[in-house]
Amino acid sequence: MTVTWERFAGNTDSFALRISFMADPDGGHAVTAAESASWGALQLWVDGKNLCAHTDQGESMQSAHWYLLPLIEWFLDSWNPLLHEERLPNRNSADSAVIALRSSRNAPELAGEAETVAWEQEWYDWRGRHALRVAREGGLFPNVVFRRLRDYVEVSWDDEPLAGSPSGFQFASTTGWVLLEPAQVAGPVHEVLAAALERLHNVVPGSERVADAARKLKDLTVPDQHDQRVRWLAGLPSRPAAPGRLLDRISAVDSGALWNRITAALTAHGQDEATRSALATDDRPLVVAGSCQAALLFSAVSPAVSDSDVERLAGVLISQYRSSDPESAELLALTRPEQPNPVSPAWDQGYDLAESLHDELDLDEPEWIDVEKVMSSLGIARLDRSLDDRTIRACSLVSPSHAPTVVVNSNAPQMVSSRAVRFTLAHELCHILYDRAWGRRLAIASGPWAPRGIEQRANAFAAMFLMPPHLLASAIADSPDPISEPDGIRLVAARLRVSNRAALEHLYNLTLMDEVQRDHLIREMDTGSSRSW
Repeated sequence: MTVTWERFAGNTDSFALRISFMADPDGGHAVTAAESASWGALQLWVDGKNLCAHTDQGESMQSAHWYLLPLIEWFLDSWNPLLHEERLPNRNSADSAVIALRSSRNAPELAGEAETVAWEQEWYDWRGRHALRVAREGGLFPNVVFRRLRDYVEVSWDDEPLAGSPSGFQFASTTGWVLLEPAQVAGPVHEVLAAALERLHNVVPGSERVADAARKLKDLTVPDQHDQRVRWLAGLPSRPAAPGRLLDRISAVDSGALWNRITAALTAHGQDEATRSALATDDRPLVVAGSCQAALLFSAVSPAVSDSDVERLAGVLISQYRSSDPESAELLALTRPEQPNPVSPAWDQGYDLAESLHDELDLDEPEWIDVEKVMSSLGIARLDRSLDDRTIRACSLVSPSHAPTVVVNSNAPQMVSSRAVRFTLAHELCHILYDRAWGRRLAIASGPWAPRGIEQRANAFAAMFLMPPHLLASAIADSPDPISEPDGIRLVAARLRVSNRAALEHLYNLTLMDEVQRDHLIREMDTGSSRSW
């Protein structure tokens, strides 16, 4: 087919978009004039891969061909959640959004009728805001999902079969995900959409549909978008809730009220500078690039956060504000942002980071690692707060205007054990050192709604940091019982001051036992008593 117009923007090594218009092969049959004018080709490049490349009946094609006006409209309608909403629908079920959507497609088997309807509505609503295929309207588009992940935009994809695709049709890229700076995505998409709409206006100047899309495009750069974007960052929806939605979800009206309660809780302390710092963002015309501390923190808490928890967490944001030099030189020297690596398992990354930190700190502990001592030497404060949400173990906070802080939730069931507290502190140390991004900012609540990959990596870090190979080997050698027996595990765990389960899983990950041995020990030790785990 002959290309009559096209626009390309971006960098194929990171993110790029190409839209081409061609003559409609059906001559406008059964579609509007605007849709017919938008017939063309789509290429989406991510991390050096053309996600639209495919094979059709043995022929290699570099573009997906279809009517592209619905795709343009979808980008415009979904813009703010697409680039700012992190929290996945219903549950945090996978590292990447495309896999999470697949694994959370169906409600739990024992869910009742109302709960199932609510689950499905939540899932379809979220997919509608984030999945490219929603815009296909009969076309054959790749399965690509966009969402925010902390201060980045995650683009993930897989080769899930598409209903209605002909025999022998297969997209070339199978599965993957990448984290990009928000402007790397927003800029190219906006440039191509603007050029495409200008072209469509010239071809069908009387189309109200094209004119409406052009108005939405213009609205993307108005200052009024700021509040909406920050609410999406904080995990607060901007669309009405459907009847029967899950009980722990909130409506658009509720979301506005909740954000007002968050800002009110911050301002109630009467410290204007601290409040401005907690709400400050790195705004760009098309996207919020750097998340504000309040949005980062509340995006990782439960969608049904209580007023009391809002007040307590807001109080921490205010109390830990520092007008200058909040971090020690020692901590700054150790800090470096480490993006999760989609190629390397999260536990492998965590282990590597912990071993690297041991080398940098040159710790010389004879039997066990005193993580509180390490944190104190680096100037990291520990606070204890009782949160209503018992699923949150702890929160971490640090920025150029906030003292490095770990808040332990004394109401979390695990925190009755000193060993669990030690593991939690090591987990949060990983966040503070390696999970910052724009402007060295971090605010995260470690619990079910925090990003899975980051949480898994921090757990692995904590295990290796508290149980480095040399101390582990010494504990094993000094134990009168072998680690193949429950008492051997208990003695090693007691020596290193970690839980029995943490020691057992760490020994398995280090290949000091096989899966059969591990499962056998779990069955033997799983008596339900606190002594076991």
